Formats: sequence, C-alpha cells, structure tokens
Amino acid sequence: MNFPNEIKGTFNRNITLGTGSLKVFKDNALFLTFTELNIEVEDNAFTIDVTNLFPNDGNYYINFTTGLFISVFGEVYQGITNTTDWTFTIGSIINGEYESTEYSNEYLIN
Repeated sequence: MNFPNEIKGTFNRNITLGTGSLKVFKDNALFLTFTELNIEVEDNAFTIDVTNLFPNDGNYYINFTTGLFISVFGEVYQGITNTTDWTFTIGSIINGEYESTEYSNEYLIN
C-alpha cells in the first residue's frame, strides 16, 4: 500500500495527551475513531499506526476533539471540527500502484 502507515500531527510546542478522540471520515461518513490509547506522543508530535486500515478510492478528512492535546505549558489545543482543514484523497490501484493520491498524513498545528 502506498498510503503511509501512520497519521502524524506536529505542534509548535512539546505536547502531552489529554482526553478525547481523533476521527477519520471517509466520503463524509465516520470511518475510524482513535482515542488517547491509540496515540503515541514524542516531543512536539503525535503518531497513530494506520497500517492496512485505508481502502482504495475515498475522500477523507480528520477531526479531533479539543483537549486531546495539551502543550507542556498547559495550553489546551483547539480541535479540528470541519471538513476542510485536514483532508486527503486515495485513488484506485492500477498495476499495484495508486492511480492518484493527494494526501497529507501529517498536519502542522499551531
């Protein structure tokens, strides 16, 4: 699979996990939900293992709840609650390769 095996977010400060969830929507329907139990944090970044979880052909967006990530200074990061900030598309497989992929598995959060 060409789609990366992780979802990654990078902050402008080191972070800790709070409580909440990160949700992935496929074609405007809830597809995957991850909680703090699924999220690894190191310094100013988080990752989620998504190995073999994404099928072909789809338009995706990611939301997460306010309070899921907190800076080491106690700042609570606002979540993402819209369909436009963090999006990606996975196309069809032709000859073992994706025909088109427009995705960003990494998001910079200020």
